[in-house]
Amino acid sequence: MDQPFEPAMETLARLEREDPKLAFQAARIVGLYRRLWESCTSKHTEGSKLGKENHGLRETHRHLTDERNKMQSHHDDQIARLQFFDQALESSRLRLSDILKDWDRYPEGVLAQSTVNDGE
Repeated sequence: MDQPFEPAMETLARLEREDPKLAFQAARIVGLYRRLWESCTSKHTEGSKLGKENHGLRETHRHLTDERNKMQSHHDDQIARLQFFDQALESSRLRLSDILKDWDRYPEGVLAQSTVNDGE
């Protein structure tokens, strides 16, 4: 962490020998600047970490969205098939109902004669 402040520290050491009063004032300024630097560095590190976490969350979101879309598509296909089968069953039910109604209209004798005549 001291690497960016190496030249300032060397200058402060030299200034300490030449003018201790000025060196003390300069050291306070360098100390404040150093604390500011460390704060910015730690915020930058936190920001980088959050950026990486955010990227991971975006990837997870994309994956989950894709999976949800596939599941929704599968669900929609199943609904369409169920509707098709429901329509087919309803159509069969109506046809069977019509056949039974026609069957009930004919007396037994007519059907029996029709069967005998068909066999000849």
